[in-house]
Amino acid sequence: MATIRKALVIGAGIGGLTTAAGLLRQGIACEVFEARPTPGRLLTGGGFMLWHNAFLALRRIGLDEAVAADAVRMRFHEFRSDSGRRLARWRLDGPTERIGAPACALRRSTLHTVLTEAVGEERIHLGRRFTGFTEDADGVTAHFDDGSTARGDVLIGADGLRSTVRATLRNGFEPPPRYAGYTACQAITRLPGESLVPTGTFFNMWGKGGLRFLYCRLNEEEVYWDAITSDRATAGIDTLRLSRGAGLAAAYRNWPDPVGRIIASTDEEAILPVPIHDRPPAGGWSKGRVVLTGDAAHPMTLNLSQGAGQAIESGVVLADLLGRCEPDAVPATLRAFESARRARAADMVTTSWRIGALGLAHSGPLCRLRDAAMYAFFDSVARGQSYSLMLDDRLERAPLQTAEPLGHGAG
Repeated sequence: MATIRKALVIGAGIGGLTTAAGLLRQGIACEVFEARPTPGRLLTGGGFMLWHNAFLALRRIGLDEAVAADAVRMRFHEFRSDSGRRLARWRLDGPTERIGAPACALRRSTLHTVLTEAVGEERIHLGRRFTGFTEDADGVTAHFDDGSTARGDVLIGADGLRSTVRATLRNGFEPPPRYAGYTACQAITRLPGESLVPTGTFFNMWGKGGLRFLYCRLNEEEVYWDAITSDRATAGIDTLRLSRGAGLAAAYRNWPDPVGRIIASTDEEAILPVPIHDRPPAGGWSKGRVVLTGDAAHPMTLNLSQGAGQAIESGVVLADLLGRCEPDAVPATLRAFESARRARAADMVTTSWRIGALGLAHSGPLCRLRDAAMYAFFDSVARGQSYSLMLDDRLERAPLQTAEPLGHGAG
């Protein structure tokens, strides 16, 4: 049985809902507060990859099978140049069987729906903008812009890259997020045809001038894609005159099939541009009874496809620790959470940033050198390093409920 009674979660994204689902599984009452009046792009946005480690974490809270049921298992991760040349091809079946968890492509809305059902819509309060908190020896009170309050034993900030909880913890002295120098234009389009986009392969294309293009099939009818465009690559395109789709078509006009056909098949309204930011790794995730998780604690660029995965991992670990926490040990438990997660998350943030910097190569000679290195090392060295970074055997340990309570010595 959990020894703390109630948690308040600020943010109804992947990190916040995973944390809430884990807490409820521990027997801890939980309420989730979301500033937006609707779930937004979590229900209308594109797709993404969830790697093996995310499914291992979801298994800890009993949700891996529900998420996988409406996802497409990826059997290959294929890297190509903008000429169509194959640079590397990772076979994913072996790791899937060895680890006992798949790598899958899915809609964001699929994951969000599963998490929402696990938490229960009655516990998720939309249109409640967090403005601050007050804390005493017995608990913490969250304050919202409509004048309402909520009371709990712990306050969890899962409100994303520009977290209000994070800024409040730092008394407003928080630098802006770090811009990566590129934008990801994400979409899902209707494009049937196995010959054009075969099921089970995630394609990762690298080009000159800071352009990349990612795509994979989500089902028999739909393809998810992501056009990553650097500021320099699009500097010569008249974005005021051209529509979003026409601008992308111009940027990728010399790329091989199916890139042009994917872009051309997509409705203008379906293309969502997302300027990519992160924050350099930093500590200070908690203070007293307040803690950060997910993108509020460790936002990262998209280059490892680990933003959602790391938010899920952190949510599961935090719920695990709080499920073993005595009421007077909350601050120490939150420090223990940061100790357990900070180094791993920092590795992900740093590695993802470096990969993004590699993708900004502009000159032809430099891009050819990069492609040659990918051809020589991505099937061996890079693959091994990626899996070493991705997998953490702590996620495969016994069920959460078997752990002993954390007392005064925690942290």
